[in-house]
Amino acid sequence: MLKKALLFILLFCLFFVSQGVEPTKAESNFIRIAVKEGFDGKVKSGRGFPVQVTVENSGADFNGDILFNFATNYNSSGAKLLSIDVPKGSKKTYSLSIPALSEDYSQNSQLKQSIFLYKGSWKDDHEQDFIGDKILKPKYIDLDKRTMGFFSEDSDRLKELKVMALTNQIEPIVLTSEMVPEDELGLDSLDYILIDEFAISKLKKPQQQAILNWIQNGGKLIAGAEPNAAGSYGSLYQVLPMKPDKEAAADTKFFQVTPALPAFQQIPVFIGQVEKGADIAVKSGDLPMVIHKGYGAGEIWQTAFSLGDEPLSSSKEYGQWFATSPMLSNTSKSQLQNGGQNPFDMLFNEFAEINEYFSSTQFSVGQISLFLFIYLLLLAPFLYFLLKRLDKREYAWWIIIGAAVLSSVGIFAIGAKDRIAKPQMNQTGIYKAENDQLTGLEAVTFLSNTGGDYEVGFSKGKFYGVPGSTAMAVSDGKRYAVLENGRKTSSVTFPNVEYWATRTYFGHASKQSAGQFDIKLTYENKKLTGTIINQFPYDFEEVFIWSGSNKFKLGALKRGESLTVNETFQQDYLAGPYSTGNSYQVPSSQQEVDKFKRERMEYGAIEYLYNNSQSENQPILYGYTKDSVIEADIKGKNESKKGLSLIYQTIALDTKFSGPFTIKDDMLRTHINTIHGGFFNDSSENRREMELDEGEYDYVMELPNQLPKMRHEFKDLEITWQGANITCSLLNHSNGTFLPLTNSHTTIKEHLDEFISKDGVITIKLIKTGQGDPHVRMPALSIKGEISQ
Repeated sequence: MLKKALLFILLFCLFFVSQGVEPTKAESNFIRIAVKEGFDGKVKSGRGFPVQVTVENSGADFNGDILFNFATNYNSSGAKLLSIDVPKGSKKTYSLSIPALSEDYSQNSQLKQSIFLYKGSWKDDHEQDFIGDKILKPKYIDLDKRTMGFFSEDSDRLKELKVMALTNQIEPIVLTSEMVPEDELGLDSLDYILIDEFAISKLKKPQQQAILNWIQNGGKLIAGAEPNAAGSYGSLYQVLPMKPDKEAAADTKFFQVTPALPAFQQIPVFIGQVEKGADIAVKSGDLPMVIHKGYGAGEIWQTAFSLGDEPLSSSKEYGQWFATSPMLSNTSKSQLQNGGQNPFDMLFNEFAEINEYFSSTQFSVGQISLFLFIYLLLLAPFLYFLLKRLDKREYAWWIIIGAAVLSSVGIFAIGAKDRIAKPQMNQTGIYKAENDQLTGLEAVTFLSNTGGDYEVGFSKGKFYGVPGSTAMAVSDGKRYAVLENGRKTSSVTFPNVEYWATRTYFGHASKQSAGQFDIKLTYENKKLTGTIINQFPYDFEEVFIWSGSNKFKLGALKRGESLTVNETFQQDYLAGPYSTGNSYQVPSSQQEVDKFKRERMEYGAIEYLYNNSQSENQPILYGYTKDSVIEADIKGKNESKKGLSLIYQTIALDTKFSGPFTIKDDMLRTHINTIHGGFFNDSSENRREMELDEGEYDYVMELPNQLPKMRHEFKDLEITWQGANITCSLLNHSNGTFLPLTNSHTTIKEHLDEFISKDGVITIKLIKTGQGDPHVRMPALSIKGEISQ
């Protein structure tokens, strides 16, 4: 009887305990989730994109979190958080932006689920089952293509521009109001936004602000004319470079791209006062037709004519003209693209990885030898004679052991004191200053002092990063980092961090109303004179001028202070910075860490920012500051911080020079445009060698921007190239034809102005043949001429 009673009590207890434990995953499927990724289902690998999420609840009231796993490459994984509150029997639509997605990751056949639903907070791990879409699986746009989003009241109005886009390596995307996200990260997959008589004012205020922020961070807006621009453009109207207030008729000769004149002689235009600082890029007589201005790191192009009205919209010449117009010269958006590669593939190794080295107490070989000397040669004989004299030699066994233990504990405490007391945080940033805004890259790394969850918050700017490390394997995103973006601040939570472990978060960052260098410099007869005023809220421990491959140190410059410059240089002119490569060495000391960090910051500033911008071939002023552009802190921790940021600004020099000049390769700014084919990372430290697929490429070189503005005469152009797998031809800018370079060393002495554009651009077409060897050496140039006053 007693045994039966005990068995009954045991079964009752087991039943009671089982009822008190909530299952890991709820059994009911009363939540349905549907997602729409990107723009009409299209995104670009490694670029941010919007996601529309529709949640339908057929059960009880529900509030909780949805995590969207993503991976930017094989070594970077995370999850984006969306909090939802869906009452019983209702359906709600939410939007969020994913920072990036790798094509290889999302098309992995082993990936069964990347969307996870949690009841309450995801931190409580009460996963809820649901029905509907359980994986993000967008279509991917070719990375070699640019992307253009079209806003129009009727997309058929832009049929010629769509044809133009498709034939010029541009992916046309028709945008609707529902596609526009409420933060600029979701627009990251777009290079251009074109607006044709579309009521931007009807978009939500956050959507309009997202477009403005997207431009400021490097996007390019093309705004067409319409009768009521002030009422239609909404928040964008205030930033347009021209405020139209009257209508006129303009001659259409400026559209002429063939010997035949356009079929129509005039078109209606809307014109007004062009604001100060804006440029008139195209005119018809005295009327401005295309106006341009910089806005933050991006650009705004405004036309005086409607982009989709007849008869212009059905003209074949219109699309041809648009393709060659300055609006599409190249994209200014700094997307870290390198030959069609995912922008995050190399970014960690070349920029963020050095941020994971933390300073610590280290013992030199001499110090360790001294410890051994004291322990073996002093302590043992001293104890022997002392204890023998006291007749206490039996104490030696515990004194020697105790001394060893105390020494070990002391060495450990000295070496680990920084890691035990508090977590440490490193911040590294590289930024371009333009139009009172900083745009660039930031990396934040912390070294934990205990295990557990670490939440890092960011403020004083926009920071759209991704978690990453070379040691990270892509699997469950929430294991590594969960991202949450608020209106004013953002945060990333790293769960279950181990003792003395590092976590890194890196990516695009920007800050508005950040200040600038007020630069007033003159360059005359190899002498640079003038003043520089620091209008940033940062103290610079060092500032430099970088021209070509040469860097010139000017000294420290605190906030609000000025620096007088009186330096003599060797060059007749100053050009844009030229990077000589990156160091992949492993530092062996703290001094080497500091040295390599600065080398990689300088390399990154040129390769990822300067070379991806619309800046002319101009020298730069840059400086190092220990002040942080993006403020970061660990919630609930009193971390030890160490920061270093590089901020640069281009220098528009007033140059006075006369006499002969010679321009070598390191004074040219270069980039390569893919007509068809593909290219990989440059394979040498001097950027004069590439690895190219079989195909066609335009190798573009720009002279220092001061030369085209001066009275000059080019006298000699030497071009040297080599390689059995390529053929080269030189563009004649006057007629658009290419001159074959039949000899590997060609010298041109006549009609050089036909081969060097009025803006100082030289273009060589490369035809790469043969799949066997991708290695190609770029053509080398030497230009001689004379400047007259």
